[in-house]
Amino acid sequence: MGFLRFVVRFIFWLLALIGIAIVAMVVVGFFFFEELAKPRIQVPDQAVLTIDLSEGLAKEHITLPFAPIGKPTIEDIVLGLEAAATDSRVKGVMLKVGRGPLNIAEAQEIRDALTGFHASSKPIHAFAESFGEAGDGTLHYYAAASADRIFLQPSGEVGLMGFILEQPFMRAALNWLGIQPRVSKRKEYKGAPDLFTETAMPVPLRENLQQLTDSWLTQVVDGIAGDRKKDVSIVRRWIDNSPWNADEAKNEGMVDELSYWDQAAAVTYGVLGEDASVDIAEYAAQIPESSASAPRFAIIRGNGPVILGDSETDPFGDAGALGSDTIVQAFTDAINDRVRAIIFRIDSPGGSYVGADAIWREVARARELGIPVIASFGWQAASGGYFIAAPATKIVSQPGTITGSIGVFAGKPVLTELWSNLNINFEGVQSGAAAGTNSVNRDYSPEAWAKLQSRLDEIYADFIGKVASGRKLSPEEVEEAAKGQVWTGADAQARGLVDELGGLSTAIRLAKQETKIAQETGVALVSYPSEEQRWESLVSEFMRGGAAAPALRENAALVPGASELARALRPLIEQPDAVLLWSPPLVVNGGVE
Repeated sequence: MGFLRFVVRFIFWLLALIGIAIVAMVVVGFFFFEELAKPRIQVPDQAVLTIDLSEGLAKEHITLPFAPIGKPTIEDIVLGLEAAATDSRVKGVMLKVGRGPLNIAEAQEIRDALTGFHASSKPIHAFAESFGEAGDGTLHYYAAASADRIFLQPSGEVGLMGFILEQPFMRAALNWLGIQPRVSKRKEYKGAPDLFTETAMPVPLRENLQQLTDSWLTQVVDGIAGDRKKDVSIVRRWIDNSPWNADEAKNEGMVDELSYWDQAAAVTYGVLGEDASVDIAEYAAQIPESSASAPRFAIIRGNGPVILGDSETDPFGDAGALGSDTIVQAFTDAINDRVRAIIFRIDSPGGSYVGADAIWREVARARELGIPVIASFGWQAASGGYFIAAPATKIVSQPGTITGSIGVFAGKPVLTELWSNLNINFEGVQSGAAAGTNSVNRDYSPEAWAKLQSRLDEIYADFIGKVASGRKLSPEEVEEAAKGQVWTGADAQARGLVDELGGLSTAIRLAKQETKIAQETGVALVSYPSEEQRWESLVSEFMRGGAAAPALRENAALVPGASELARALRPLIEQPDAVLLWSPPLVVNGGVE
């Protein structure tokens, strides 16, 4: 027995030492490779910045040894164009558009950045093979419209189609399978549970989503009309009669030149040649860091559904999951480091109420300690994504951002009929009257259902109260904007849910204003978690199998929104009566957003 105990202990300590060695190698490896991983590009004396949207945008960069930077982020474009405006080496910008995932908030932030660059009087050109070949090119054209000249391949077209927003309603299929969704919500516009409880789009949801798409279309029409110096009625006609072939598009004034890439490049790069092209992400990476004496602003990124625990990192820069532990620690570190302000970049449909509430507390705590928090919204800050921003000093949103969805739902699927149809008999024993509440193999008892209703009322009131307190509105004013309704950022601003429209540049300006720092003063944007922490988190996630998630999501996406739906509803799957502040994925113009 003593010998066996010795063997067990020996194996235990051997495994522990191996684990310690691996962690040490990760840490040492990071510092060893960090310098090698840093981009070392040389910007030529005469350069043209290239912004290629064909692969979409990354949410953030994870620096990996010897790996290329990859897709640009919105921050690369915003900060890169801001620096390039005063960089004598940069002679202009080439925007490659027409394909690749792009949402309206991203398009608007790109347009804002290009507008700022226009002040430098340097040319901005845009090239597209086609704006939506056999599909939708609305947002790519919207982004390109802010350029000085638009080049279109002669075989291309302009598919300026407007917006269609679709959602699946699965009640009939669930009935056929023998699955009963036992879900309750607050209130009538909260559309997330309708996916499971309805066979068609309910009237309140239809009205709310129609208002959303109408607002998007108005923003796009007004923007294009202003850029192309056309009356809005003409742009409306373009949309209602799309698609247009290349010759028609040129005759209508939608594009300036019909050219293949080599011809457009010859005009844009001119005598500089294409070797003068510098990718915007690589250019942004080589911008010199601010001086050590510069005021420090923390930048904390909250991307993906809100979950309890650690954030899930996507090594390819796509949205993972917004973990409460990770964000709470990021705020704690920023507070302890005495940063002057915190910019909280949020792109989230919401998720776990408890996780969101933990993050809410950190935002409120930073303000209590005198550190301004500027919440800056991306594509969506819906439900729990809005909840975590409620106590911020200022809230900034793009005009098209999905904002609000102040509501809550909870419940579980009941599988008793499914098992009966399959001739499977589920039985068990329990100790404690409430032990079976979370089981999907039985319905709620009347007492459990009543408790769930009471819990939903309590959480909805908490949501309303925290928004009212943070936004300095009355509960009645918040209620008018709540009930689960989603708004564009522009409509949310009109209802007091947002302070200003804009993106990162606006957030930085407001942070300087709140900290009484002159607008012309340079600041250091410091990421929390740090690069080291994010790299270690990625390695840790890979070791436990989590880094395979991107591939799994791609393989699961046989139905639009299916993989996003599974990820966002994970709390409900793992704990059937979890309470969610969450908005469902939207199929916008055929693509999941």
